Amino acid sequence: MSEKAEKKADAGAAAAAAPAAAAGGKAGEKDAKGGGMMTKTPVLLGGVMLIEAVVLFAGFKVLGGHPQQAPGAELTAEVKTDEHGKPIKPSDKKTVEVPVMEAKALNRTNGRTFLYDVSIFVVTKAENEQRVKDTFKDNKALIEDRIATIIAESDPDKLGGGSEPGLETLRRQVRYQLDRIAGEGVIDEVLVPRCIPFRTDY
Repeated sequence: MSEKAEKKADAGAAAAAAPAAAAGGKAGEKDAKGGGMMTKTPVLLGGVMLIEAVVLFAGFKVLGGHPQQAPGAELTAEVKTDEHGKPIKPSDKKTVEVPVMEAKALNRTNGRTFLYDVSIFVVTKAENEQRVKDTFKDNKALIEDRIATIIAESDPDKLGGGSEPGLETLRRQVRYQLDRIAGEGVIDEVLVPRCIPFRTDY
């Protein structure tokens, strides 16, 4: 009888151990599955990021397109002609310097006598060069008279470079007189490379 009791106890213990073993086995499976899931997550995230990169690249490629050229303004060159209808070349548009006069003129406006050694040139277009030279030659005495009068009536301080180093007043007055003689718009600029005062009343 005692053997039967021991067998029943062993059988009960074995029966109790069987569900515990089964439960332990399931827990072990859960642990194995949990470890497997943690190892697969970085792979899944990497795959998702790779798919996103491919989609973004394809989207930029399709929607972005290529750089387009901007249309610019079309430039057209206007061809100018001379009085005979011939086209004027760019080299024909250059300007030339034509001498007006080199002379000495007196100035006594402030009570002292100055003798000014003056050289005057004009700048004109090359196409007007001969016309200007002929006009200056035909009116030589008139031009010298007008310029001598301008120098005689000018303030010595403006002629000597004190208040006007660029001789602006002299240039403006000479140009006015030359425009009246040669015609408006023929002379582009008056140059005074030399205007040296000499005191003569020591």
